[in-house]
Amino acid sequence: MIRACNHSSFCKVGDHPLDQQVRRAANRRRRGAATDADVQVAIDEMTTLVVALQGRAFIEIVTDGMIGWCGPLSHLVRGLDGLRTAELYRWFDTNFHERRLQVIGEISRREPFLVHDFEVAKFVAVDQLVKVGVPGPVTAARMARDEHYGGIEPLADALASVLAEEVAALVEAGARCFQVDEPLLCRHPEDLELVARTSGRIFEAAGADATTVLSTYYGDLAALADRLGELPGTHIGLDMVSGDGNYDLLSKLPDGRGVALGLFDARTSRQEDADDVAGRLEPHRETLCGRDVLVGPNAGLELLPQDQGFDKLLHARYVVEKLSQEWTWDS
Repeated sequence: MIRACNHSSFCKVGDHPLDQQVRRAANRRRRGAATDADVQVAIDEMTTLVVALQGRAFIEIVTDGMIGWCGPLSHLVRGLDGLRTAELYRWFDTNFHERRLQVIGEISRREPFLVHDFEVAKFVAVDQLVKVGVPGPVTAARMARDEHYGGIEPLADALASVLAEEVAALVEAGARCFQVDEPLLCRHPEDLELVARTSGRIFEAAGADATTVLSTYYGDLAALADRLGELPGTHIGLDMVSGDGNYDLLSKLPDGRGVALGLFDARTSRQEDADDVAGRLEPHRETLCGRDVLVGPNAGLELLPQDQGFDKLLHARYVVEKLSQEWTWDS
């Protein structure tokens, strides 16, 4: 089986006035002219819009677009005690700047912080599966300024524990598809065992019937070519744009495991030719046809204008249509 899938975030800014409402509501709140509730209404309306847009691109696995997220990791502060945000830093080699997590005490889950957005998305996505993105505990621990736990391992374990609680709440709300983002595994292959343990704990909370994706991006997993089977999840997420070495890994994927292929570059407005993208997969036809394959951008789309992000998804769907017709799939 092959399906089109959004990676995580969706574009927050477009040309229509409706596309500016979250930013305008936040600006009004800073001036004292709007409340937190007003901003949440704007976020909900924008979430509804971006889920519908993903449906218009014929994406089969959509996300809530992460419209209310301030950053890939700093969003954790919204629902967890023991954390606060600190200085800005550059998010990998993008033009996005994230607030660093500062760990000031024991981390605990104060309130749900992903459930509401999922419920809004689920209401809109009648025919699509809604995937929930979860920050990776090890990447978060490596990026954080830790003033409490004294090491990456205990911090990652603490984050995994509270994220597993959130995933369990999402399951109660009806979520059946989850993604844990661990981009730093591409740069720190020595973290394999820690990533496997912490992400495995989160996926365990999702349940045996859930679709679970361990996503890596902005690099390749070539250093772990012979150990891919140790990674948890029903699917392994590979960045086929930033990590040239990931094409060689396709022949080393563990039996029975799906793969999420990041084939479209979320960091550039340049639109790839879908026929060329599909052609690069041709040498791997035999390997891929026996698996559940997800096709989409390599990372979140929030850095792009809305029309360009939409085109990335539309081209991903074209690849799915083309390969569905030209290849013989096992299921």
